[in-house]
Amino acid sequence: MKTTRILLSLILFWTVIACQNENAEPQDDTAKRAFKENNGLVGKWKITEYLGDPGDGSGTYHEVKDAAAHVIEFRENGEFVETKGIEQSSAQLFDAYKILDDKRIEMIPVDKNAPSHIWYYSELSAGKVTLSYGCIEACSGKYVAVE
Repeated sequence: MKTTRILLSLILFWTVIACQNENAEPQDDTAKRAFKENNGLVGKWKITEYLGDPGDGSGTYHEVKDAAAHVIEFRENGEFVETKGIEQSSAQLFDAYKILDDKRIEMIPVDKNAPSHIWYYSELSAGKVTLSYGCIEACSGKYVAVE
């Protein structure tokens, strides 16, 4: 049940992103820069691009508009906080995390009876990170550090 909700949320998010006007002017490079530097994964991150793949490898990254953007925070004490954009569901799926190694994060669901979920991270620097959400098909988000 939990996996179904996660997948439905990701599909909904991908649909919103895919339906946005592709002719819109790209954001200014300054707007895409990191406003802050984080310490590893610990800190706040705002999504700037999202990859959703239909399952055939043809997916590409698309810019995330502010109304659909979300900010996630990995706190030092293991808490996970997500602030969603106005176009997203306010339902919180995860409230804690555990770094497993230099590529994987165990996301702990709010519903403690539900199984945890593994996310993958790459391209980690003080100002950016790419998170893959463990979907069956390719899906990931590019994030920048924010205050």
